[in-house]
Order: sequence, then C-alpha cells, then structure tokens
Amino acid sequence: MLDHYLEQARGATSERVEALPVVAHMAGVYFGEVIRRRHASWWRMDGEDPTYWQLEFESVYLAFSPVLFVRETLTRGRAAEAARDLAEDSLSGDPAALELEEEDREAVAERLAELPQVSEDEYYAPSTRLEVIDIAVDAIRSRRLAAGEETDAALEPGDYERGDD
Repeated sequence: MLDHYLEQARGATSERVEALPVVAHMAGVYFGEVIRRRHASWWRMDGEDPTYWQLEFESVYLAFSPVLFVRETLTRGRAAEAARDLAEDSLSGDPAALELEEEDREAVAERLAELPQVSEDEYYAPSTRLEVIDIAVDAIRSRRLAAGEETDAALEPGDYERGDD
C-alpha cells in the first residue's frame, strides 16, 4: 500500500512542493514504525525535524533515516534539487544510506551484489527498502557467525552517540 501511495504522491508533491515535507514526514515515520516493529530498534529524535530522525537497531549496528528514504522516493528524478536541499544538513554523503560498521558494510554490499537487478520503481519502493534492511541484518549476522562472533549484539542508544569530530 505504501509503495502505491508514494508513487501517486510523487506527482502531487512535484506539483505542490510545499506538500513534500508533510508527505515525507508522515510516510517516513510510518515506514520507520513498520521496521521498528519488525526489528528491535528505537528512534533517535535529535531536533524537531523528523527528516533527520533515525532508527537505530539493537541486534546489529545499523541506523538510517526512514524519512530520508521516503523523501528520496518522492524526489527521484529531481535528485539534484533534493541533494541541494539536503547538502547542508546531510548525515553522510548519501543522506538515505544505511549507517553500518565498515566490515558489515562490505558483507552487506557483497550480499546485495548477489541479487538480480531491479527497476528504478522497485529500487525506490519502500517494500524493496524493507527487504534491503532485512538482508542487511541477515548479512551482518552471517558475517559475525562466520567470524565466530556473537550474532546478536545488545546495543543501546549510547552506542550510536555521534562525536563532534
């Protein structure tokens, strides 16, 4: 349902740009809640703007902004405009990217590379993004198992604290 809704909303938010933050916030927070209920995680709500609120996972080091995921879905094709809007406050080079530990990033990238290509519509669909989150969690656990490490961490919000460096 969310995939279909956002596909319809793309046109509406391109015609009425003032609607973009409202739709992105509402749909992004909904998308985040779906994931939060699927994977043990919590919201980090730094500031009043939901655009930069993040989900942080308990069992693996993984964080991302569901609202940025949705905003990217709504603005694809207007990527230059969206990138310019987010450039000053971006959390990383790719604002909708997953925050992972480096060795986990490699394991996730390898696993995703094994999958067949998807269309642009599928790539941006929240259902695909949900599958990517599931695959990332599984790839991290598999990497840990192969390395003889504990497969599930017991992370807490303090483990995600960002320094001022």
